[in-house]
Order: sequence, then structure tokens, then C-alpha cells
Amino acid sequence: MDLNALWVGKSLPPLQRLCLASAVGTGARVRLFTYEPVEGIPPGVEVVDGNEVLGLDKMVRHRKSQSVALFSDRFRYEVLAKGLGAWFDTDMLFLKAPHETGDYLVGWQEPELVSAGFIWVTPGHPLINDLRQHAFDQHPIPGWYPLWRRIYLSVRKAVGLPQHVSDSDWGVIGPNLLTWLLQKHKMTSEIRPVSWSCGLPWQERRTIWDGSYDWRKWVTPDTVCVHLWNHGLTKEERARKPEPGSLLQTVADGCGFAWPEVDEGALKGEANCQPNNL
Repeated sequence: MDLNALWVGKSLPPLQRLCLASAVGTGARVRLFTYEPVEGIPPGVEVVDGNEVLGLDKMVRHRKSQSVALFSDRFRYEVLAKGLGAWFDTDMLFLKAPHETGDYLVGWQEPELVSAGFIWVTPGHPLINDLRQHAFDQHPIPGWYPLWRRIYLSVRKAVGLPQHVSDSDWGVIGPNLLTWLLQKHKMTSEIRPVSWSCGLPWQERRTIWDGSYDWRKWVTPDTVCVHLWNHGLTKEERARKPEPGSLLQTVADGCGFAWPEVDEGALKGEANCQPNNL
């Protein structure tokens, strides 16, 4: 299975470098879509012009945070539509290669929310067009919102004051949309458990550097990748070198990754990862 990711920025921070190296270590073809030269891309990663998927003229950011997560959501659905393989966020740490089964491959992020950090859908599946249609709506009225809120947004749209997607709730065209459409298409039965592609709980996100922490209690024989919750970490934490025996160092040793020396430029990129509770 080919693996695809996006980076918007000039340099990859250490965590993202390791995640990409771990993806290469699975033996998969790994593409990183960029819009300018990027420092720190690990060997084995194929660098591709992001304009081949989606031009920067389609850029949209969350108005308050200026995050590029909305653009990343749209980008991932275009990757699926073009049949390029699977999508993964650059804070997904791979332990082994994912394999296609059935028409789709996704995992729960929590009991009622599907993770958008790893998505594969068989090319041509109706779900992909539904994702694209909703994601590119500039003034969405999410079907999972309560009736009163849908009515409110509909009235605003009717009087010429629609709410732009950049002012919408976080995750509105990411994990929330993906979850809703999987339910609508009656495709929830084969969604993998939380341990498959998320594993480490949010509250445990700062343990990934610690050699004394038993991260294996969250990793099962079926775990393919672990979400590192990049958006919940500080710049200093992201640059910290891991201890021997830690989750990060164990994976780094397995894929031959050498932890880089940190420079300020490595901390200035914009991650593509899909936070849903910033």
C-alpha cells in the first residue's frame, strides 16, 4: 500500500522526520507532498509537488488559529480520489505496514469518533465523492449538528450571511465528517479498534520520550501506527531527544533513524496533522 502525506512549511521537525522514516521502514512507497523545498526529509521519502493534487489557490485556514488543517482535510480526500493510496498525518508513527482489507481501512480515535489520521478507501468508492462534496462546501451545514443549529445556519445562509468553513468547529470536515459519512454509508462494522491507529491516549502524549514508561500496554499485536498528538505538544517537547527504551527511540532504532540536532528552523513548519480538540 502506498502512503501519502502533506507538509506545508520549510523544515520538518524531528517528530515528523521520525514518523516519515518509520513509514519508509515498513517497506511501503511513501510520498510527501510539498509546495517548496523542505529541510529534513528522511531518505526513501518521495517528494512530490503538492500542486499535482491541490493548488495553493485552494488554501483555507481556520480563522482563529490560522491552522492549515482544513486545507489538509481537503487534500487527503483528493489523494483518495486520485487513487494514490492511503493518507497519513505526519504525526502517525508506524510500527508495521498497513494492508488493504475490504473497501476501506480506518480506525476509531475514540469510541464515537473515527480517526482521520490514517485513511484508505478503495478507489471509486461513493464515500470518496461524498467526502469531497462536503469538504469543499464553503458554507457547510453539518448533518450531525442538532436540528436547532442546522436551522440557524440555514437561516443565515438564506439571508446572505452564511458561516464560512474557516469559522466552523474544529474537525468539521475532518474526523467529524468522516465519522458521519461512514455511519451514513453503513460502513462502521469494519472500523478498526482504537489501538489499531491511535493507541496512546491524549493524556499520555507526553510519555513518548520516557524510557521508564510502559507504552506497550497501549500497543497490541494489531497496532499499525500510533498517533503522537503533535498539536498537544510544545515546540520544545517536539524537539526533545528520547530516552533508550522509549516508544520514540524503540521505533527509531527499528528503522535506523538518527535523532537530528535541533535548529530553530526545524520548529517553524506547519504540521498537516488533524487535531480535533485544540
